[in-house]
Formats: sequence, structure tokens, C-alpha cells
Amino acid sequence: MLSHNDTPLLSAAGDIRFDVIVAEAIQRQIKPFRGWSRQLRHGLGLRGPAHALLADADGVWAWTPANRYAAATRHGGVREWMRAHAGADVRLWVSSELTQGIDDIAALPALHDAGLRSHARQAFVDRHGDAAAAWPLATWHNDVARGVVALAGIDLDALRRHGAQNDVRIRSVEPWWHHAVLESKRCVPVLARAGNAHVCVVEGRVAAWIALSKGVMSHVRHCVLEDASVGSLRALMARMKADQAGDDAPTVVLGQGLADGGDTRQLDALVLGRLDGAQPPQWLRPCTQSEVH
Repeated sequence: MLSHNDTPLLSAAGDIRFDVIVAEAIQRQIKPFRGWSRQLRHGLGLRGPAHALLADADGVWAWTPANRYAAATRHGGVREWMRAHAGADVRLWVSSELTQGIDDIAALPALHDAGLRSHARQAFVDRHGDAAAAWPLATWHNDVARGVVALAGIDLDALRRHGAQNDVRIRSVEPWWHHAVLESKRCVPVLARAGNAHVCVVEGRVAAWIALSKGVMSHVRHCVLEDASVGSLRALMARMKADQAGDDAPTVVLGQGLADGGDTRQLDALVLGRLDGAQPPQWLRPCTQSEVH
């Protein structure tokens, strides 16, 4: 099962989501006419498909629902995008550089969700200071492991309020690496069958290293490369494989942002697409066609 704070989420095959429920106090901040207009659109089913956004430390990438072949466009931030798209629905993904994880999964107690979150929050505070006490947490657990992800780079409460003021409905907030893992499993069926496998999601100097056991996540580690190069990625992969399941486990790499990522022959892995793009690969585009009335 997966959960965030006190909100049950989906099965282990679904999404890992941070809590995005808009509180009643926030809803009351919407101007009366705007609130009435919103209710009317909801009742008539006039809200269109959700826009897909990917937030990173430098801004946000946005995909338009109406054109599935259009490349992502760059914006200064999520708030700027909301002001320009009043009345829209949003599915927000966040890059690895805006999240924090717990590397030592074995140290997480086998507790119910509330206990796991409490233990993890204290671990984040001990490592990152008092600011971590307010970070939204998403937890996941399955037959082989459990883990916690913290949303460290976005003030989610402030973003909710800003969205409400602009009549923008946030449908979900999810780690980008999880979306990438799901897509890589669709592209490479062996990832769902292998006893041990790895997926490495690269975003410039930041990478998420995900270990799988028969297709189920068993470990997630956030890593920083020495520089945004294939050589640094190769060194990281060697360390990760040595620490976990060994060099013979299937490994898939995907992402963008490496200066020399057009030539990945030195990597002992299956590389999905090029790694030198300035933006996320178009084939990895999130689905924006889901109806969200």
C-alpha cells in the first residue's frame, strides 16, 4: 500500500503522491464569482484534461493537453504558470532535486504508516534541521520494502493557496522518478520479471537510483554526480551496483541533462533515448489526456 500523511492512496502498482487536498479554509479564499464559476464548470463537466507540469530548481516544464506531440515549454515557476492559466487543472511532478529520501531503508521500522512517518520525519529533522518538520511526506510499502519521500523544495501549502486564488486545481503532486520508473517498466518488460534490477533516472547532476525486485520497488536513493557527464554517471552506477544486487542485475537508464549524454556506449546499461537533452525526453511526456472533471 501507498499513503501520504493520513490519506490512503493507491495500490503498490499506482502512484506515489503527496497530499494535494485543498483545505476548506483555502477554498473560502476564492472570490465569490470565481467560486460560483468553478462550481458551474464542474457541474457541466467543462473542465478539460489536466495540464502536466514538471517542477525543478530552476522553474517548470509544461506540456499542453491539446497537442500530444508538442515539446514542453519552459516557465519561471509553478506560480507564474498558474497566473497565466487560471481555471486549469494540473498534475504536478517534482524533480529529484526537490525531494529528499532516506538512504538507509533497513533503519526504517516495520511500523504502521503513522509510525513510519513519525520515525522518518524525525530522521529528516535530525539530518536537515527544523525546516524538515513541515515537509510533506509520501510513504510506500510493499512485500519487499518500505520507504519515505519528502517534498523539500516546494512549499505545498503556499502553492495550494496560490492555486485557489487563480482557480487552478492541483490534482496530484508526484516524484518525477516514479513516473519515469513506470514508463521504463512499460518499455522494458524484463524489469517486471527480474529478481533484481535497477532504474537510474538522470536529471543533470541529480540522479535517482531505484532498485527493483520482480518489478516492485525495494530501494530508492537520491544521488548527486560529480559533474553532469557520462563518466560521473558510470562511476555512480558502479558504486550503486556494488552496494546492492551486483553487476549482473539488468539496469535501465533514462533522463536528460548530461553534457555528453549523446554517446552512452561506455555505460553498462540499457539507455532509453539520449541523455543530453535540455528538457525531459518527449517520449517520457506525462499523460495529460485523463479527464479530471
